[in-house]
Amino acid sequence: MHVYIKQIIYTSLSLSLIGISCSSEDPILSNSENNCLLNNEEEFLVREFSGFAHVFQGSDPTKIDKSLDPLITYLENAKIVGLGEATHGTKEFYDMKHKIFRKLVLEKGFKAIVFEIPWGNALVINDYVLNDVGAANEVINQTWYWTYDTEEVRELVRWMHDYNLDKSAEDKIHFVGCDPQGPDFSIEEKLVREYVLSIFPDSTFFISSAYQNLPNNNLSSYVNDDPFIHNSNIIGIQTVLQLFENHKDILITTSSLFEYEVAKMAAHLIKERERIYRTAQFGAPRDSLMAFYALWWNRILGEDSQLATWAHNLHVMDGGSFNSTLMGTVLKDELDDDYINIGFSFSKGSLNAFLADRNRNAIGGTRRQSLSAPVCNSTNHLLYEVDGNQHYYIFDELQGDAATYFKSPNPFMQCGAGFNPLYVNNYVRNFPLSQSLDVLIHFDETNASKLR
Repeated sequence: MHVYIKQIIYTSLSLSLIGISCSSEDPILSNSENNCLLNNEEEFLVREFSGFAHVFQGSDPTKIDKSLDPLITYLENAKIVGLGEATHGTKEFYDMKHKIFRKLVLEKGFKAIVFEIPWGNALVINDYVLNDVGAANEVINQTWYWTYDTEEVRELVRWMHDYNLDKSAEDKIHFVGCDPQGPDFSIEEKLVREYVLSIFPDSTFFISSAYQNLPNNNLSSYVNDDPFIHNSNIIGIQTVLQLFENHKDILITTSSLFEYEVAKMAAHLIKERERIYRTAQFGAPRDSLMAFYALWWNRILGEDSQLATWAHNLHVMDGGSFNSTLMGTVLKDELDDDYINIGFSFSKGSLNAFLADRNRNAIGGTRRQSLSAPVCNSTNHLLYEVDGNQHYYIFDELQGDAATYFKSPNPFMQCGAGFNPLYVNNYVRNFPLSQSLDVLIHFDETNASKLR
């Protein structure tokens, strides 16, 4: 089960009581400096990479950077742009994704960002972005995932909010979610209930009965609930979805097609969240559903709408050569060239992650960790040797040995929400990067995201 949910922060409190420090940075968490020497073949590759590298000025989303123009032109016709990240705790990745999305909105008319956070929690943020309900701190605090409870994401949300202030309803941009995981069903159930009751006021008992056995907390234990509870929920959830199908015309006529689709999506989300927690199957089903909801948002936001997704590299990647169930694989299969994905890499620096053991199990809470040198013999190390502190590659532009290298599986280091530099090789895997990504953005050195 995914352990990068916000609860890991609370776990860190209990771990500290039994002698595991949760200070901002422990000395033992920094790997020693290693001096990797390039062989002749690697030196040649570095020279080849340099010929195709687009060096850019930095990740500050408020700074104009014309060196990103080739990238934005490359992305301009995509229906969905996948924005990845090589860790869940890096400032430069978050700022750069904000910078790219901002340019796509301002220069290419993109309509929404779709986040890897629980669907209903994202709607709370969207209410702030669209309707000035709440405040940036409040709406980000309730996202459930510590990974995105950061100052960088707050700045993105504040910018979206301010951008919308003088826009008409049809010109506003949206902040929405695609993750079927979540803390409970409360936000989605409330949306369904209020929508149905606004049209069928006498249906209070119907909705209450259908959803009465949904767990309100501790979904991780739901798999062990009585089968009677499971069956009751399956039947109740399906009856609500059937209501949307049976009364589609009157529901749309009385409200609007958009309101109908959002409420129906909430009911569908309840169905799928119940299923993945009941069966404890999160990996492939979760990725497929994230793609499904991203495509749904793309469809209902307008016939020509363009949007970006925000998730880890391993979600936005087209994993057809190694994993056919990733979100990016589903989006690429559905959209073909209308889906373009961007991955990120780094060579050294700091990041936020929970402390993991050699088997990647959590043994400590979220903290700042350091990687003081590139991993020898990795793509991350080769990119570190290219001139310029940050550069990006559009893989379609590559030729010769550079193209051959990136088409082949080569060692690439990235991590999710957990990390331990003492076991850095745990996070190195052979990837055919240009077969999985369309663009790679690299930073020689990065800093930890600013946690709340």
